[in-house]
This record gives sequence, structure tokens and C-alpha cells, in this order.
Amino acid sequence: MKQQLTHSGTSPQNYLQAKHSLYKRYSGMLLGYLLDIVKDQATAEHYLVDLFAGMHPAEVTEISTAGNAFCRLQALIRKKLKGFFDNLENCSPEEKPQIPGNKFVGLMNNEQQQVFCGVHYSGKTTAKLATELGKSEEAIRQLLKESFNIIRNNRNDT
Repeated sequence: MKQQLTHSGTSPQNYLQAKHSLYKRYSGMLLGYLLDIVKDQATAEHYLVDLFAGMHPAEVTEISTAGNAFCRLQALIRKKLKGFFDNLENCSPEEKPQIPGNKFVGLMNNEQQQVFCGVHYSGKTTAKLATELGKSEEAIRQLLKESFNIIRNNRNDT
């Protein structure tokens, strides 16, 4: 006896249209975001293709109907980039970070580097960083704020 396919809530055509719509709307911004991080066109394009090729119908539906689709896509990209950041020996408190093309991290002190890189590159929460560094969440938030101020105050020097 043949098995019948179960209805997943989204037809393949609707899934492909929604995925294509997300790509058309956000791929340019995501590619710019990726280029800013990896500093290589081919690598950035690889991560972008990998993101959209690996999206499941449920993810596409959830992201398409969410009001913050770009933020969700950006979070998925960060998860994909985890391996990239794990391969970089960056944000070590003992030495200056080795993040290609990112002079701002070099302007930060060691604590600011750890917090900024922990949040921005590794996707850690302030609570997790507070536990790891033995500081309060408020202190971690203050260090993160200082890090962003360094970037903000020096971004016109590039």
C-alpha cells in the first residue's frame, strides 16, 4: 500500500515563492552584512547561498510571516558563521584580535573586546558572558555600550 504525503501547511509552490520573495527582499542586505564580516566576496556569497539552500519550509513560513524577517535571517547567518569565527583566533584577552579588516576591535580594551566579540561574533547572551567573566549583567551591558561607542566615534576615520 502506498504511503500518502501529509499536508505540511504550505504547498511546495507557496514555499518556493515565499523563499524567493525573502531572497529578493533581503539578499542584498545580507550579502553586505556578510561582506563586512568575512571580507571576501566568494565566501560571503557561499554563506548566502548556503543560508537559502538550507532553509526548511517551516523556517521560510515563520520568517515570512514575522515582522522582523531581516533580524531572523541575520540570526541564521550568524549561526552559519559560527564555524568561521571558531576558526579565527580572535578576541583573546592575551593578544590583539586577528579579525581581518576590523580596526575597531583593536581600539577596544581587553574586556570590551571579549564582550563585543562574545556578543557580536559568537552570539552569546549578556547573561552567559556575565557568568563566563564573573561580572554582573549590568557591567557586561556597559562594556558592550562602550564598545559600540568606540565604533561609533571612530567610524568616520576609515
